[in-house]
Amino acid sequence: MATIDDFRANLVSFSERVQRVREHIKNEEATKVALILPFISVLGYDDRDPTEVAAEHAADFSEKYRNRVDYAILKDMKPVIAIECKTAGNGRKDDRGQLKSYFNAAKSVKLGMRTDGIIYEFFVDSAEPNLMDDDPFLIVDFDKVAKAQISDTVIEGLFALTKGKFDPETVAENARRSLTHRAFFDYLSDQFNEPSVEFTRFLLKENDIKHIRANAIDGYRAISKAAFNDVFTSNVLKRLDIPANAPKPTPRADPAIEEAATPTPTISSSGIVTTVAELDAFESIRRRLAFLSSGNINLFNSISNVKFRDYQGKMVVFYKQERKGRLVDITEARDGTVRYWIVDGNESTPFTDLSQADQRLQTLFEKRIAEF
Repeated sequence: MATIDDFRANLVSFSERVQRVREHIKNEEATKVALILPFISVLGYDDRDPTEVAAEHAADFSEKYRNRVDYAILKDMKPVIAIECKTAGNGRKDDRGQLKSYFNAAKSVKLGMRTDGIIYEFFVDSAEPNLMDDDPFLIVDFDKVAKAQISDTVIEGLFALTKGKFDPETVAENARRSLTHRAFFDYLSDQFNEPSVEFTRFLLKENDIKHIRANAIDGYRAISKAAFNDVFTSNVLKRLDIPANAPKPTPRADPAIEEAATPTPTISSSGIVTTVAELDAFESIRRRLAFLSSGNINLFNSISNVKFRDYQGKMVVFYKQERKGRLVDITEARDGTVRYWIVDGNESTPFTDLSQADQRLQTLFEKRIAEF
């Protein structure tokens, strides 16, 4: 039986296929052959066996009202997964009526899939039996997979739909958990960015802080936001094994070595001094990347491969390999001012505040990961 790591590798290979062939697909039939049937195969189903994957499958209320889907995945000759196909590039078009009608008509169907071969939306009947939900509980965009923008949670959710794992009787309950997780995540993300009055009052109540005047609540909202940031930073530092303060100088390998070791303060054999300010700047880049990677576990885990190499006059920060994975150059002025130079081929104006370059830094980091 394939492991989840094998499955992850297959998803990456499929995403590469999507990028390679998508420009050559002009209609729905070509989308089915080039993308959707291969994806069904990635899920472990035999797309060449009509007793397992049936094309143009019908589920009818009556002879007058005929409901069909492009494909149905069968179990014991009964449809359990319904698949509605669109032409590549139409993944965001809001047209789910045909899939909904089939889902509602075929009582054995427990999962609906709508796709253009690039974006896959998955539906269940979490609110009422045999009535397909309006919103998908899982969305997979293979443009994002190709850029390593897929979380472990999504991969695990998709893995649960593979032939060896899929259970029609539990898929709706699992979807409910997924939808609840997403709602909690979105809510807590909103509170992280800007704690509401209601949430702040909840924190005050939980900590037995009473008699807060109405005109003082904004001050406590600011305290809530600061506490959120401290909790986030503390947990990020633990996950990345980054010390809260810069470590004291210790020797490290010669910077001529192609692959840099884990960064530590140094005086190299060539006399280059790695200063505390440079090390602080390097750790600031990793912390910023961790903040920008929120909700994307693959992106977050890749931060451990962000290294540095120090030269006379500048420090080079890179992903995996210095030349191929270069991200940021750090320079330190005589007055101790640190500047960051984003190495993305665009404007070369330096930043003293990393938050001013969030979009460029995140985009470049994702690009470097994809290139490897």
